[in-house]
Amino acid sequence: QVVGALEMVGQSVPATMVRGMEGAVQRWVAHPEQCTDDAAQTLERAGFALVEYLDSQLGERPRSALGLFSQFRQVQEMAGADRIHPADLWAVPWRWIDPVVPAAAQPLGYTLEVRSRLDQRVLKVMKHEDLNAASEIAMISLGLAQGESAGQPAIFWKLSAGFFEALGQTLIPIDLYAKRAASRVLLQFASLARGDHAISERLAHDLLFFCGQAQATPASA
Repeated sequence: QVVGALEMVGQSVPATMVRGMEGAVQRWVAHPEQCTDDAAQTLERAGFALVEYLDSQLGERPRSALGLFSQFRQVQEMAGADRIHPADLWAVPWRWIDPVVPAAAQPLGYTLEVRSRLDQRVLKVMKHEDLNAASEIAMISLGLAQGESAGQPAIFWKLSAGFFEALGQTLIPIDLYAKRAASRVLLQFASLARGDHAISERLAHDLLFFCGQAQATPASA
């Protein structure tokens, strides 16, 4: 009932949080041994954080929902969620909109040579947090976008270019979630190379989320 009420007033992020809390409690019903004192206190703290967030929405300086991610992650872990990602707290609806990006030096296709270049650079990002490799992937992504004739794949590669450019310029951290996104970009390349033009909207939305979080530092501004 709380989830429904929150969604009715446009509070989708708190609704997601409450849904996770309900999932944790339902899991405890099935496995009472998991309902420890620490787990109950974690759920209680999540409830307090959610109430504080909702109170802030009524004030002059509403808080960002991303500030709930620590509690959200703990709740989702207790609920046994398959996916836990900060983009789940980003209340921006997904639409396929073609962004304006710089032109690539040359269009690229889904060749073995391009796949090898991507593999090598993604590995450098994953293992060494290599900023130059991230910037090079951004340029490869622009080339793939320019070489695409289908709309959604072209938009996907433009989002990929923005994501890796942000990584290369340290506008977003190369953390666990960014590394997972980078590896999923490789999987999407493999799918497109096989002739499957279906694009993962969740991945595209996650890439857009990262682009939306990019913040210029004084040194890079």
